[in-house]
Parts: sequence; structure tokens; C-alpha cells
Amino acid sequence: MANVKGLEAVKRKLRTHARAAMDAGLQQSRKEAEIIAGLMRAFAPVEERELIASIRVEDVDTFSFGGTTVGYIGVVVKAGDESTIITNDRGTRFQNAKLQENGTQNMPANPYFNPAKRLRRRAARSNISRAVNKAWKAGR
Repeated sequence: MANVKGLEAVKRKLRTHARAAMDAGLQQSRKEAEIIAGLMRAFAPVEERELIASIRVEDVDTFSFGGTTVGYIGVVVKAGDESTIITNDRGTRFQNAKLQENGTQNMPANPYFNPAKRLRRRAARSNISRAVNKAWKAGR
């Protein structure tokens, strides 16, 4: 019977440590995402007020890429919404957030999203890892 009690204690400890690590990772992810979103707002063209206002951080529990949806614990930074849609002369609607980032034949690119992401990616990963490791060791 002693082994069963020991096993239950280990399972309980793993659950509490895992929950603490996930919570700390999510909290630190939100902090890092807010920093990156602030940089994106600073890098975005000043005259594009709607674009700057549309840059936001959202919580997600699933993430889709290449037709596959996977579980995800974290946040994402998004730019563009219905207020940043523009229409060309032929009536085709485009997302201004993407046009500003990549440019067009008639408009040079004004990158704001990828430069901010690249600038903070390494520090964000490091800070999130540090928070998760610290919470795992504390186990609260």
C-alpha cells in the first residue's frame, strides 16, 4: 500500500507543478506579447491610426496552420480588423495591415509586424522559459 500512496503523491505533485508552470508561462507570454504589440504600434506608419488601434493581443486555445488545428496554450498578436479593410477601384477588399507590411506595386512596404517580432523573439522565449522553469521548481 505504501507504493500506491507514493504514486498518488507523485501524481498530485506533477499536477500542481504542471498547473503552476502553465499559468506562469501564460502570464509571461501575455507580458511579452504586450511588449511586442507596443513595438508594432511604434513601428507602424503614424498616419495609419486605424491600423495602430487594431494591433492587439488575444488569448488562444487552438492554433491553425496548413489546415491542421492543434491545442495551444498562449497568446497571439494580431493586426488588422474590419476597420482596416480598404477597397480598390475595382471593388476588391484588402486588409491594409498586410498591404502596409508587404507593400504593393504602387506602394512601398512599411514593415512593422515582422521587425517587432524579430526584435523581441529571443528575449521573449528566454523570459517565458525562465518563468516556466521558476514556477515548476516552486510548484505553487
